[in-house]
Amino acid sequence: MTAVRGWAIATLVAGVAALAMFVAFARLSEMQAAAQCLPAGSVVQFELAENTDQLETIFGAAGSECRALTVPAMDAVNRLDLIAFIPIYTLFCIFGALYIAGGGLRPLSVAAIGAALIAAGGDYLETTTLLKITQHIDAPGQLLKMSTLGAWTKFALLAAHAFFCAGLCFTAEKRRPILGVLLVLPAFGTAAAAYNHLTLANAMNGAFALAWVGLLVFAAISVFKRA
Repeated sequence: MTAVRGWAIATLVAGVAALAMFVAFARLSEMQAAAQCLPAGSVVQFELAENTDQLETIFGAAGSECRALTVPAMDAVNRLDLIAFIPIYTLFCIFGALYIAGGGLRPLSVAAIGAALIAAGGDYLETTTLLKITQHIDAPGQLLKMSTLGAWTKFALLAAHAFFCAGLCFTAEKRRPILGVLLVLPAFGTAAAAYNHLTLANAMNGAFALAWVGLLVFAAISVFKRA
């Protein structure tokens, strides 16, 4: 087995596991119970919430039926995020960078790996803080500053990871220009969300989805065309 195929297999396995996590999130009993109260994109809006008005939009008014359902739902998502999703997508990012680099520790692959690890740290800060905020939704104090710091660190560094991987796609021995273009998208999506996350967070989500699915598809092709 070549080093490239080995990292392609690792990327594929971690990528499939990450996709499975989205199914797991949706199938949480707490999320299903709160489905009518949490429209698509609510989880990211909570991650980026800056004030109590935005929190009330997400969770509903104090004492409302939606508040009673959405708090346990968000807590369930964030606990699963801490336990499983963060380490899984971090491994996917690390394996993906090594796959694109051909198994070597080139400057861009080292930068991509470092960005992924720092992003994971930001995500742990964000998620642990979100679990505290749900206990103080109407008076979160300084917790929102900590959660948004963690969230923007995560998104910015994941976009940087993708950008470094895009550079590898155009400079490594095995060129992958189509994947390179897809991996540039998160930088633009994250910039758009930073401008206005209330209306453009979905653009960021879509950019990451295209980039990560593209990486997963290319890894799968590398695995199965050599089988």
